[in-house]
This record gives sequence, C-alpha cells and structure tokens, in this order.
Amino acid sequence: MQGTKPTIAIKTMKNRRASSKERKKALQQDVDKLKKKLRQEENIHRALERAFNRPLGALPRLPPYLPPPTLELLAEVAVLEEEIVRLEAQVVHFRQDLYQEAVYTSTSKRNMESSADSSEPCLDNSPKRPQPRTSTRNTSMASHLQSLSGKLECRVRDLDSAEARNLSTSEERPLANDGPNKVSEELVKCLSTIFLRMSSKKRSSAADSFPSLSMLGSQESSDVTKFQDPYGICSNFGRRDIGPYKHLFPIDAGSMNLNRTSNSLFLLRRLKLLLGRLAATNLQNLNHQEKLAFWINIYNSCMMNAFLEHGVPESPEMVVELMRKATINVGRRLLNAITIEHFILRLPYHSKFTFSKGAKNDEMTARSMFGLELSEPLVTFALSCGSWSSPAVRVYTASHVEAELEVAKKEYLQATVGISSTKFAIPKLLDWYLLDFAKDLDSLLDWICLQLPSEVGKEAIKYLERAKSESLLQFVQIIPYDFSFRYLLCT
Repeated sequence: MQGTKPTIAIKTMKNRRASSKERKKALQQDVDKLKKKLRQEENIHRALERAFNRPLGALPRLPPYLPPPTLELLAEVAVLEEEIVRLEAQVVHFRQDLYQEAVYTSTSKRNMESSADSSEPCLDNSPKRPQPRTSTRNTSMASHLQSLSGKLECRVRDLDSAEARNLSTSEERPLANDGPNKVSEELVKCLSTIFLRMSSKKRSSAADSFPSLSMLGSQESSDVTKFQDPYGICSNFGRRDIGPYKHLFPIDAGSMNLNRTSNSLFLLRRLKLLLGRLAATNLQNLNHQEKLAFWINIYNSCMMNAFLEHGVPESPEMVVELMRKATINVGRRLLNAITIEHFILRLPYHSKFTFSKGAKNDEMTARSMFGLELSEPLVTFALSCGSWSSPAVRVYTASHVEAELEVAKKEYLQATVGISSTKFAIPKLLDWYLLDFAKDLDSLLDWICLQLPSEVGKEAIKYLERAKSESLLQFVQIIPYDFSFRYLLCT
C-alpha cells in the first residue's frame, strides 16, 4: 500500500500536466483563430476605407475575401456615387445652357424690335420749333455760354476732388484684424461705393428729384419709371407699390464711367487691401450661417470686381462670358463666380468624399473644401451677376443672414411679379429654379402669393383661382431674362 501511493500521485500529476497542456493548446488555438479573424477584420476595414475614400471616377478595388453581400453593396454605392456626380455636373451645364438660351432670346427680341423701329415711317406731326437766325449777338451769347460751361465743369471737378478728400478721412480707415465675414462685408460696401462714385448720376438728389408718376408728363414719366420701377412691372401691369426696390439706385451702362476714378483712388486702394486680406483669410471653423453670408458677399464682390477689371460688357453674350472670367482669391485659392454659385452655395456638400486633381475636378475640390452642408435655395434672391434682371446687391451678415434672405426674397418678388386681371407674370429666374421652391408651376404660383404683401397677395389669389378654372398656361407669363448690364444699389 505504501508503494501504490506514490504511483497514484505520479499518475495524478501526469494527468494534470496533460490536461493543462491540452487546455493551453486549446487556448492557443483560440488565440490564433482570434488573431486570424482580427487580421481579416483589419483587411476588410482597410478595403472599405480605400473604397469609400477613392477619387471619384476611379473604380473601387474590392478584394475577393470580402463577404459577397459587402461586395455587392460597395459596387452599388460606387455606381450611385458616380451617377450623382454625373447628374450634378449635368445640372450645372444645363443651367449654363439656359443662360445661353436666354441670351439668344433677349438678343433676337432686341434685333426684331430695332428692325421694326427702323422700318416704320416717322409720323411726327408735332409743330416744328422755329430756328433762330444767326446773328452777331447769338454768336457772342454762344461763346459766353461755352465759357460758363467750362467754368462749371471746372467747378464740378473741384467739388468732386474736395468730396473725395473729405470722404478719404472717414472711409479710408485702417483695416481691423477682423474675421472672414467682416472682410466680405467690407468688400461689398467698398465695391458698391466705387460703383456709386463712378456713376454720372448724383446720389444726393436722385431720390428727391423724382416726383410721383402722376405729376409728370409721358416722357418724364418714362424716365422716372426706370428708377422707381426697375423691372417695368407698373408700366406693363398697372400701378402698384413695388416696395423698397423703388428707392434703389440704378447703375447701368449709360451712367457707368470706369474712367471716373479721380475721386475713388482711396477706395481703390482700400479694395486692394481688402482683396489681399481675403487671399490670406482662414475659413476654418465657420458655421453654416457664417459660410452662407460669407459666400454670398464673395460672389457679389467677385462679379463687381470683374466689371472693374474687364469693363462693362457690350452685349448680353459678353455678360455670360464675364461670369466665367470673374475670379477672386479666397484663402489662397482662385475661384470663379460659377464655381462659387453652383458648387459652393447651391449644391449640397458631402465631406466623406475626396476628389482627384485635375482641371475638371477643380469645382469638386472647391466644393469639398468650402461647400455648404445644406443647400440654401434663397440665395437665388441674393446673388447679382450685374444683369438687368438680377436682384439688388446687399450686405449679408452672419448673425442675421436667414432673416436678411427672407427680406431679400419678399422684396424681390414684390418688385418683379406682375399681376393683372388677365396675366400673372413671374421672372425667368423663378422659372429656372422652380424646383427649389415648389413641385410644379401650379404650386409655385401658390407659394408666390404667400410671399407677396397681404393686399397684393389677396388680389393675386383671386385672379389665380379664376385662372385655374380656365387655362392656367394662358394666364401665366414668364418674363424673359435680360442680361443687359445694371446694378441696383442701396445709397
């Protein structure tokens, strides 16, 4: 019995050792399996990361070890991504084609009107003013008037120079180290002031010198209408209040003199400083409202500065071409007006995508860097390309941009929508971007009625209800887009 006890103990120890080895071996196998599974998961993670972060236009590299459902899903996502990019680019091209079509329509209409005017005989039966006989006294008076005219011109130049010196002390103030939004606001203010000072019209007396239309004759009335009725709504659809737009100051090709720079030199120097600040600005950490206000101001500044650099276009076609030439340096990146409008402000931004380099992808790169998280349809009423049909130029602030866009929308619609018992006229701008505000033309008209002032809106609804029971298409008129140069500015 004494001999059997060590034997039992030895066997027990051996069994324990064998069991421990088996457990250790099983645990090691489990660890190996987990390591293998981890490596597989890491490979899948890297494959997914490469697939989602690949340059658009390149097919994803999908390893065969991925699960079949994952392979199918990734392939479907890749196809959808490419289709979205293709459709977005197509939308931009379609809008550019619409611009070109509108230019062609505007030019054709103008040519037809000019040919009709030239072919009609003159039926002027008004009494002719008798011509004065030439005399020595008349010659002397003419020379005297010429002398007075020369003195008046000198006096005007002196007054302009004096005014420029006075304004330089207040407006050419040093630039504070403000953020990008403040720089964008100052740019719009500076450029607007330059345009106002290069205009041959006088701001101080413009509003006061225009009496009401009822106090004027027909010729004088037509001249004033250009100021008080900038889109010709009252002239074509009957007199009504068009809102704050009647107080805006128009600057068109006839009044704009780019050579009139003697009293704007200090503003041009300030503009150069502001553009330098804009090129060095940092746009990181801006929220949605700050981005929205900033890029609206930058678009309008980009277009206004392009007119200063390239001059006033001589034809509507040149206005559209200027939109491509208009460039501005923002944070050391050169952007043009089309990129700012259609790839930063209008289309949504998806941060998970990266884009390959190349001329075709410059817009996508700008969109990935600067684009809004959400598209804002109301920018339609804030962006001015310097055409006759554009909205007014305003300064937009980050703290109130949403309210300011609401005001811009309502005031533009009040000034551009024509209403009569037989017609409901809407600007072409709304027709272009109809789907941003409604699902179809019928619902767009209802939406417009809700944006108009109460009395005008009620009248519009009354006419609209009657038209819907008859023929809506015959009742609605789309006002053609006019690309002729003009800015509407606040004085």
